[in-house]
Amino acid sequence: MAEFDIQQLVLVSDATNDAENLEHLGPTMKDVYRNNKMKPFLDQLGMFIRRKEMEIEKMCNSNYQEFVQSVDRLLKVRQGTVDLKDKIHTLNTDVQLAGKELTAKKRELVESKRIQENIATATETLKTCIHFLDLANRVNVQVEARKYYSALRIVDEIQVVHLRSVIQFEFARHMQDCVPILQHAIKDAVTTEMKEWLFSIRTSQKAMGKLAMDRMSVRQQRWRDRSSKGFKLKTSHNVNSAVEAAVNEESEVDILDADQVNIDFKPLYQCLHIYDELGQRAEFRTNYTEDRRAQAKLTLSSITSNFNLKDRNTDNFESLLQDIVGFFIVEYIILHSTTNFRTQAQLDELCDVVTGLLLRLLSEGLEKCNDPDMFLNVKLLLMLYIQTMESYNYPVSKLNDLLLTLFRTYADQLEAKFSANFHKLVDEDDYTPMLVENQDEYNLLQMSFRFREERSAARQGFPRNLPFSKVVPYCCEDIKQFVTQFYRFVEGFNQEQNEMDELVKDSLDTLLIQHVHSVWLKKLESRNLSQIAQIIINLEYFQGACADFEQMLTELRSTSDTTKIALQATGLFRETRRSAENRISELVNSKIDDILELAEYEWLPASVQEQHSTYLQELVSFLSVVMSATLQNLPESIRTFVYYDVLEHLANMLHNIFTDPNVKHINQNFVTTFDMDVRFLEEFVATFDNANVAMTFLPLRQLITLLLSENTEEYMDPQIRSQHYAQVKPDDVTRMLEKLMTAPVAAAATTQEKTKRRSWGKVLEWGGLKSSSS
Repeated sequence: MAEFDIQQLVLVSDATNDAENLEHLGPTMKDVYRNNKMKPFLDQLGMFIRRKEMEIEKMCNSNYQEFVQSVDRLLKVRQGTVDLKDKIHTLNTDVQLAGKELTAKKRELVESKRIQENIATATETLKTCIHFLDLANRVNVQVEARKYYSALRIVDEIQVVHLRSVIQFEFARHMQDCVPILQHAIKDAVTTEMKEWLFSIRTSQKAMGKLAMDRMSVRQQRWRDRSSKGFKLKTSHNVNSAVEAAVNEESEVDILDADQVNIDFKPLYQCLHIYDELGQRAEFRTNYTEDRRAQAKLTLSSITSNFNLKDRNTDNFESLLQDIVGFFIVEYIILHSTTNFRTQAQLDELCDVVTGLLLRLLSEGLEKCNDPDMFLNVKLLLMLYIQTMESYNYPVSKLNDLLLTLFRTYADQLEAKFSANFHKLVDEDDYTPMLVENQDEYNLLQMSFRFREERSAARQGFPRNLPFSKVVPYCCEDIKQFVTQFYRFVEGFNQEQNEMDELVKDSLDTLLIQHVHSVWLKKLESRNLSQIAQIIINLEYFQGACADFEQMLTELRSTSDTTKIALQATGLFRETRRSAENRISELVNSKIDDILELAEYEWLPASVQEQHSTYLQELVSFLSVVMSATLQNLPESIRTFVYYDVLEHLANMLHNIFTDPNVKHINQNFVTTFDMDVRFLEEFVATFDNANVAMTFLPLRQLITLLLSENTEEYMDPQIRSQHYAQVKPDDVTRMLEKLMTAPVAAAATTQEKTKRRSWGKVLEWGGLKSSSS
């Protein structure tokens, strides 16, 4: 090592000048003294010197000049070496002194640095602890400020980041145990706020439900208007159908954008977010489902005590429906604004629960309600509710079934209501033609009941009597209201076929048959001819009104079926009118029979009466009053039928009297007297100026004419018989001729009488031969 140092020193001295040599000399000497190698260094230096001297000497031998130069240089080196040695000693002394001071200061510096590092570590640790505690304190601050996610993030930061650096401290280990408690506190706080939000939105959700139902009402009216303008959009295209939705799409506005509704869903979303961060979404979903189910039941139970439909007030019910709609709109929004939180099945199940409670509430509220108007109001609200709920994809099948139940009850009650009204109208009717005072009354009447008048009647002016009594237009107006209210109830029903139309038709038929028709049918048991005549007129107009009812049902029907609707009542009224006509004939005939009982004929009178029988005057007076007054307002066709029937009955009764089999003998005087009575009646019938009616006495007239004929034998001529005696029955001819032939003959019979008797005998003989040959 000493040798290396010497060589290095020599090399340095050769390569550098003295100043630089001194700079390099110091560190070399410092290493020598530091390693305590002075003696080896000097020994090596001596050896180096001697070696160099030998080299010098050798070189001198080869080159003196160079040797001399080398000696000179060597001397210089030697001198330099001596100087260097002195400098080294001096430097060594200085270095030793400086080293001692430096070592002391170095020790002081190291100690200071250690202390400084300890202080820095302590300071940093304190800062970490303070920050840690500050973060822990900020959790409560954030919770109080309802910044739950920030609080949860701070707790996570404490747990994941900061606890590791201070876990050696007791408070940190305590804080580590408190992390779950902090998370639970955050969860409780956000849950509490969410429940407060659920409670607070009840007012807003009710306003939302009211707004939704109001908008649905507008949609219903808009669709009703469109359908009434020729859009034949019946049941298959109701509100919420694809067609209606497409037409209504442009006018729809998001309900949450409305100024009347201000619901902030932040508490719910924030709560859901926190539970997601805690990995407890399933727990929150379960708790939320239970809370909403309880809240839905509470919504219904809160109004149950005040719910009463007997006072004809549906305000509470409408408010309840609005509350329910708002409740489920909130659920609809939550369903479509969250993921994997609420499902359609859960909402449908909740809706079914609420529907069940609502059905029970309605069932109890309407149990003893007998007001069809109340049922209609409830139906209108329910239909509005159903279509609103349906627009948000909620199940409504049970409610539709309820509507059908309500409809049947409503139909029964409406039928009972109109039946009572009609019975009252019938009881209050005076069965006289209705008096119309002026044109306004006439126009109003035409609006409720379309009828036709003859031109002559229409030109009479006012006041004037109409053929029917007031019960007809009033009843028709009630029936139109009956049908209108039915279809108002049916409006909005979803039906695959025309069951509603059939129900309406059947209900109207029931009303007309079991109530209207039955009442009039019972009235026909009366013996008041004027009343029965008026009922016939009423039935005729009511039969015509039935055609209007059928047309109205066809136009109002809820399906697009074009089949003409036919009411069974139409035919029944027609048959009843005929029964009424027969009833008039029956009563008139009964009166005729009573009068004819007064008839007393002498079968073998000695002479002919000078005038007709007295009972005929009463008979004609009665028939005159009936036909000119009582039946005057009847249509011509009905009057003709009644006249014909009555006069035919009269003719038959007279024929029976004339041909009475209990009478064995008659004479010509009786026939002549009876002929006088018949002619009196024929003259009366002729006043009717009706050929058909006049024909009723033809069989009796031909028989009497034959018996009074001077030449009875002409009856045997087929041509004459077919022309003049076609209506005469051969048996009657035989019987009457036998009575004439067997009657006692006066002793002083005239030639004419004897001739007649021979003629009667020939006819009888001819009749007998004809009978035996046939």
